Amino acid sequence: MADPNQPADDEDFEAFAEEYEEHRDALYDLISDYADDQQLDDGLLAAMVLDLAVSLRMIAYANSVEKPSVSGLKMELDRFNKDAEEHSRSAKQDAEDFIAQVKAQREEDEG
Repeated sequence: MADPNQPADDEDFEAFAEEYEEHRDALYDLISDYADDQQLDDGLLAAMVLDLAVSLRMIAYANSVEKPSVSGLKMELDRFNKDAEEHSRSAKQDAEDFIAQVKAQREEDEG
């Protein structure tokens, strides 16, 4: 439950973050199930998802402006690249925790 002392903007962000995580988890499950069914290599799957992400960003740009242009699309792809780099930097900062979780899960699976 949200803290009533927090500003509405924080409550809105918390609701958005919760919904985002629910959708992210659902998409992850769908993609993972497909990859398992098709016996796709993790590296290949990551490349496919990246390809889809770029394509979806291009489509989002084209659908969001009245007069799409090549230069506008290139600027949008530059913004996408910046977002991806920031996300990757964040993942690097969490690398130690991620690897610890993976190792703990492997130990649990083996035990």
